[in-house]
Amino acid sequence: MRLQGVMAMAAWLVASSAWAGPVVREAAGANAAAIQAAVDAFRADLGGGNNGNTAGSQFGGRREINWDGGGAGANVTLDPSPMTRFANRGATFLTPGSGFEISGQPSPLLVELNPAYAGLFAAFSAPRIFTPLDSNVMTSVFHIPGNTAVPAAVTGFGAVFTNVDVANATRLRFYTPDGTLLYERAVPVATGDATLSFLGVSFNAGELVGRVEIVTGNVAMGLNEKTGANVVAMDDFIYGEPVATEGLTIAPSSTRFIRTGQFDLVLGIGPWAAPLVSGRIVYDGLDVTATLLGCLRPGTLTGGGVTFRCPLPGALLSPGDHVLQVELGFADASRRRTAVRWTVLGNTEP
Repeated sequence: MRLQGVMAMAAWLVASSAWAGPVVREAAGANAAAIQAAVDAFRADLGGGNNGNTAGSQFGGRREINWDGGGAGANVTLDPSPMTRFANRGATFLTPGSGFEISGQPSPLLVELNPAYAGLFAAFSAPRIFTPLDSNVMTSVFHIPGNTAVPAAVTGFGAVFTNVDVANATRLRFYTPDGTLLYERAVPVATGDATLSFLGVSFNAGELVGRVEIVTGNVAMGLNEKTGANVVAMDDFIYGEPVATEGLTIAPSSTRFIRTGQFDLVLGIGPWAAPLVSGRIVYDGLDVTATLLGCLRPGTLTGGGVTFRCPLPGALLSPGDHVLQVELGFADASRRRTAVRWTVLGNTEP
């Protein structure tokens, strides 16, 4: 039975197409109408509705942050880094700068940071916008909504930007749960002031995002715009429902290797409180659960937990990028999910 499992898994690995890449939704223009269709398409890509402040990881749906709490009368809101104000939506923000600001009274749209910003920015969902302070770089890390101690991953992330007018300066970088760069793309530009740009990237072949690095323009907020300089602020954040990655490990982790090498596929599962009731393994978007089960050899993790190992010859992997995702369900309705991306290098030998 174990040999049959290995051979069946080998057939899947050989037949599978390489990683297909992300689904990108982007637009830029003079007003909210110019990007609305791209925003709506991205929401549809993520699927389901907006789960708002609902605690815990939900089955399906997404989370959104529009910064507009308190409305037009709200004062400027300052937060340190890490910013946990939206922990109940499964996201925490970090910056190497001094913190973050959500715009507000007495000078809407960040004009209090620099009088020259009057007329420079616009809101997608009025009236408030968002920026890191003393840096143009920030990171969004994901966790279980309402519990910052449990890391999580999402299937996509998108954001609205305002005043993007220098090509390739404003960017999103997506990282796998094990920290490997998964994808990077520049936010589209628009000519003029008070413009809006949107970039949303989702992954539908099993890829997961553990964190997103956001680069806004090429100078920090507060500095003047001059030739070649671009100050950029942000509005709505939209991202997939965070699902826990803690206690679930895939080896090899995201890496590059030569396909003639041998490797063991190992799934490590840390201790859990409720019984395991379901599991799913996806390889390049294909469900290989039933095939792989016949190959797995059980073991025990030192310190608690179990492992499942399937020995496979690397030569069976086709050259290119491949994604393996594992998701487990437990009797208490909790889930764990993680994924890796392998870059397989082909070679020939005499």
